[in-house]
Amino acid sequence: MSPRKPAPIAIVGGGPCGLTLARLLEQAGIDYVVFERDASPDMTTRFQGGTLDLTAEGGQAALKLAGLTTEFEKLARREATTILIQDSQGGNQLRAGEGNDRPEIDRLQLRRLLLGSIPAHRVRWNKALSNIECTESAEVCGSAADWMLRFNDGSKESGFQLIVGSDGAWSKTRQLITLAKPQYSGKMFIEGYISEDNPQYAAALEMVGAGNSVSMGAGLALCIQQMSNRSYRVYMGLEAPESFTQPGGEADVSDMPKARATMNRLYSHWASHLRAFVADAEGPWRPWPLYRLDQDIFLPKSLKNDGKVNEKSWNRTPGVVLLGDAAHVTTPNGEGVNHAMRDAKVLFEHISAELGSIESDAYDVGADAAALERAVVAYEAQMRPLAWESIKDSIEFEEVMYNEEGAQKMSDMFTNAMEEKDASQKD
Repeated sequence: MSPRKPAPIAIVGGGPCGLTLARLLEQAGIDYVVFERDASPDMTTRFQGGTLDLTAEGGQAALKLAGLTTEFEKLARREATTILIQDSQGGNQLRAGEGNDRPEIDRLQLRRLLLGSIPAHRVRWNKALSNIECTESAEVCGSAADWMLRFNDGSKESGFQLIVGSDGAWSKTRQLITLAKPQYSGKMFIEGYISEDNPQYAAALEMVGAGNSVSMGAGLALCIQQMSNRSYRVYMGLEAPESFTQPGGEADVSDMPKARATMNRLYSHWASHLRAFVADAEGPWRPWPLYRLDQDIFLPKSLKNDGKVNEKSWNRTPGVVLLGDAAHVTTPNGEGVNHAMRDAKVLFEHISAELGSIESDAYDVGADAAALERAVVAYEAQMRPLAWESIKDSIEFEEVMYNEEGAQKMSDMFTNAMEEKDASQKD
């Protein structure tokens, strides 16, 4: 038996899922450290993302387990669950979602809530991961203790009991699990703003109110959502090459007059009340190209739908686990953050069950590693089928979003869901 205490769990990435896991481990008295690429918690609010709707079984359930429901409800906007659906000409309108248990919270607010729930010394800032490699003493990396984390600032860390990759779409920890990389979907959003002194603010307030709106046409979409400070985010969605917003591209965002002229042209055939939001969207604009992993990597090892060998299949690497976008990045389908926070909850539940079966006064390194590996295997067994389904759903959602008949299709989806809900409640 080893007299020393268990090594900490390394959480690479301080987004919603990484910080949710950190809070859960904190409550359970399990040692951990978060490595976050941001220089400090005091980042600009402009590019921290928009507003998130947390579902009862996703984000809310994770926060409940973390003991943060009261704090969440102080910030949650339950009046912001509505969404206005319309086509590019303002037709096929449907306002849905009122009363849904999917309250909104700004991404930045959620981050601050989670950060405030763990001791400050648990987070190490300015730690962008550059690589993971075997330690010099390890002939074979057979556990978390054998891996070395190298960061862009030149520092390195090792000696962990588990390495959790929650480092987003371009995860560096993913390379230990699969060689697959996110693929560009062919679609992107360009994000702008409508502040309270914007000439379109009154129109946004009347049309969108406290919630969201989505307008759809062939190859184009326009989403508007209110933030906690009552300003609005404008997301111009389109099918375009990755180079579209890059230097020299048609909508090079470093050249705002050029970018604005391009977007005004693309939306010129839309209804006047909608294209006005594009024309007056404040900058600087932020491009958001949309990527997803190949859903086939989540199928049983080495198989694709066509039965051929998949060289980028999912593999188990002892001592390493992926959460959120690091595990299953997908294009927006309304479930991203909920899926990520659910990952943290499920992984923690399995870790807690496994480590709880080991007597605290009889700590053994080997038994500890085996217990954590069982927890990770159990977590992945739940996560992988959901990841496959989520990516499939996101592709289907894209097909609706950028379809000429998209507004009608989405309205039908909401109407059918409401009818099914009403029928189930009557039963």
